Amino acid sequence: MKKILRPYSLITFIIIVFSLNTTFAQEKETLENLSKDELKLIKLEEKVKNYETKIMATEAKIEQADSLIQAGFEMANAADNERKVISNEEKMFVKDANEKRKSLKKQIKKADDEDRKDLEKELKELDSSFKSEMKNFDKRYSAEEKKLIKAKSNDEKGKAKLKQYNPKLKEYQKQLEEAKENLEAFKAEADL
Repeated sequence: MKKILRPYSLITFIIIVFSLNTTFAQEKETLENLSKDELKLIKLEEKVKNYETKIMATEAKIEQADSLIQAGFEMANAADNERKVISNEEKMFVKDANEKRKSLKKQIKKADDEDRKDLEKELKELDSSFKSEMKNFDKRYSAEEKKLIKAKSNDEKGKAKLKQYNPKLKEYQKQLEEAKENLEAFKAEADL
């Protein structure tokens, strides 16, 4: 189905096109009326502004890289601390479970047949809960390992970006200084 332009939308479109054309024409006329020195001055000033813009963009990228490195560092520290906590909890749990197991085995040796069955059942339950809890510890360790891998990845990405953008920043700063010197030299010449 074809779209039909309504008369007022067609008129609006035509007005926009003509206004843009007159704006560009006026801009072109003002540039043509300027002298060579004025045009050169404008170009030199634009060059300085362009390098300042490039420097600001590059500094923003460097800040992002720094924040990636910082986030990686903090994440790695948190993961290391959590791994220590998990390790301590695991040691305490294993120690308690081993003590309970020893106690149950001693009781089984001294018990009669009826009590022995109950104690063996209790031992099996202890072993089952021990395996289950050890799986939970493994899951927690795995989660912290993933965090460490992510932290290392962030750190590497940040360092790669710093390696990429630091030389660019130095280059842009050097070019900005040259552009400023050229602008100042031109302004000094024009004053003479």
